[in-house]
Order: sequence, then C-alpha cells, then structure tokens
Amino acid sequence: MPKQQATCAMCQLIRTYLLIAVPLIALFWFQPEMNLLKGVSLTNLASAFFGVAFLVTVGWKAYHEFWKDRNRG
Repeated sequence: MPKQQATCAMCQLIRTYLLIAVPLIALFWFQPEMNLLKGVSLTNLASAFFGVAFLVTVGWKAYHEFWKDRNRG
C-alpha cells in the first residue's frame, strides 16, 4: 500500500466546497418540490434552533464554570 500524503489546506477547502456547495447549487438550479417542508415556517424553525443552541451553550459553560472544577477535588 502506498503511503498516504497529507493534504494541504487549499485541497481541503476545495473538497469541502465540492461536497457542500455543488449539491446546494444543484438544489437551487433544479428547484425540486419538497412536500416535507410545506406548511412549516422556516423563520420559527430557525429561531427555535438558535434558542435551543443558546440554552445548550449557556448550560455547557455553566457546567464547566461551576460544577466540573468543584468535583475534581
């Protein structure tokens, strides 16, 4: 088996672009009909996601600040 070489940062960026941006552009181009999202308010969905993410982040930071260091001894 040949030895695998490390990838450069630019190659990693290009791969990420190809894996994320190209399918996203294809979705915008073809505009498929998605019955899954009919009747769902994307604004409410996004605000709920960010609200839950905020609470999880505050809880995680509080855990590290107040409880984790006290239990070490």
